[in-house]
This record gives sequence, structure tokens and C-alpha cells, in this order.
Amino acid sequence: MGKFKRKTVIVLKNNGALRKRRFVLSLPYILLMLPAVIYMIIFNYLPMFGVVLAFKNYNYAQGILGSSWSGFKNFQFFFKSNDLIRILRNTILYNLASLILVGLLFGMILALMLYEVKSRGANKVYQTTMLLPFFLSWVVVAGIALMFLNPKSGLLNSALNAVGASPVNWYSEAKYWPFILTFFMIWKDAGFASLYFYAALLSIDTGLFEACALDGAGRLRQIWYVSVPCLKPMACIVIVMRLGSIMSSQLGLFYQVPMDSGALYETTDVIATYILRGLQSNQISFTAAVGLFQSVVGLILVLLSNFIIKRIDRDSAMF
Repeated sequence: MGKFKRKTVIVLKNNGALRKRRFVLSLPYILLMLPAVIYMIIFNYLPMFGVVLAFKNYNYAQGILGSSWSGFKNFQFFFKSNDLIRILRNTILYNLASLILVGLLFGMILALMLYEVKSRGANKVYQTTMLLPFFLSWVVVAGIALMFLNPKSGLLNSALNAVGASPVNWYSEAKYWPFILTFFMIWKDAGFASLYFYAALLSIDTGLFEACALDGAGRLRQIWYVSVPCLKPMACIVIVMRLGSIMSSQLGLFYQVPMDSGALYETTDVIATYILRGLQSNQISFTAAVGLFQSVVGLILVLLSNFIIKRIDRDSAMF
């Protein structure tokens, strides 16, 4: 019995030493992860307590806890609003365009083109050129758009005058803005979106291309039968991530670029700009209800899309 106890103590000491050694080896990675964890807690988890505002009639003098409860009246007001159809339609359609055009189509095409560039110097130049628009503020992008779309001195109207066509007051014509906003969305974000797919391409075993070449496949066939299939897992991850934010929008794109022109709301107003106007008019509880609805729908879409992908190809799902 005493020998058994001694063996147990030795095993426990060895396990403790092993755990301590693992912790010491993992400490640099824990410290590397710590800022991101703190950021997540402060800006993603602590604000969750604020969802109570969606069910209250918030009053500045009474504070969050002292304000009276309103139940689901804020949600009812939102769902009965005349703006509901417009902002939901614009938000969903623009985000679907971003998913298909930016997240998948242009992201894949640019990544495949970069992968085919064998010169490291040229590759770096192309990557920098593609990524530069992503790091521009939307305020700067709005200034670039104004250079082209200014009704009096814009480049587009100057070109129209040169060919004898009538100039267009771009900031009053809502029908043109789905194309304008989609263009700036692609121009600014496609380069960054290609990085995910380019990273996936770099992990491909080059022996697969050599095997295809031995079978007589040209470069285009190698791309189609080797490169493109290897992008499928990354494409699934992009779909899940983008569908989760399909009810969200880049505020700068839809607020700064159209200059918040009321005449363009029919095609530029989305949930993000709708919430901003609510905050500007001190409708705190109402905007909290809209934001909560936005988050719940996003969570449901993430879970649903991941479930569907898991049923199709389990290895391509995120979780």
C-alpha cells in the first residue's frame, strides 16, 4: 500500500512538472494573445450588458438602470417603420454583392494572378499596389469620389461636356449609386480580400502542378484543376464570415461617399446609416433595438451557413 502511494505521488509530481513546463513554453504565445483577448473583452463582451437599452425607454437623467422598461415597443416601432423595407433591401443586397464580387470573385482572381507572378520583386510591387486603397480612410475615398462626381467641376461631367452630353447631378440621382458604391467597394477591398486566397495558394504542394504538367496539362488547366479546388476551404470560411456580417455595413462607404445626401437614401441608406441618424436624434433605445436585431440575425446566419457547409463538406466548416 505504501509503495502504491509513493508511485502516485511521483506520478502527480511528474504531471505537475509537465504542466509547468508546458505553461513556460506556452507563455510567449499567451502574452502574444493577451492584447487581442483584452480588446475582445473590452469592446465585444462588456458592451453586451448594454443590450438592456433595447428594452427600455432611456432617459439621460435616470440612467440605464433607472430608465423605465418599454418591453418590445422599440422593436415594434422598427418593424412598422416605413424605412424597414428600404434599409433591409439595401443592406442585404450590398453585402451580397460584397460577398460575391469582393470576397469570392475578385479575391480569387487577384490571388490566382499574384500566384502566377514568379518575380518576387514584381509580386511585392503588385501586392502593395493592390493593398494601398484598403488603408485609405473612407473620408479620403469620398474626396476622390467628389473629384469625379462633382456636379460643376467633376471629371465625369467634364468628360460629358467634352462629348456634347448633358452633365449629371450625381449627388441627386439615386439610380446611379448602386454601381458607384459597388465600384468603390471593389476598388478598396478586393486587394485585401485576395490575401486570404493567396495564403491558401502558397500552401499547395508544387508536386501537384508537376504531376499535371507530366499528364500534358497546360497552365490554365493546372490552375483550374489544382489551384481553384485548393481555394474551396478558404472560400467556405469567407462565406461564413461574410454571411455573419450581412446585416452590417461599412458606415464610411454609405455615409461619407454619398455625402449623406437625402436624395440618395433610396439606394444608399443602410442599417448603419439608419442607426447613426437615430443616435444623432438621441433615440438611444430605438437604435439599441435595431443594433440587437442586426446582431441576432448575424449570429443566426453564421450558425446556419456553417451548418450547411458542414453537411456538404465537414472539413471546410469553421466549427
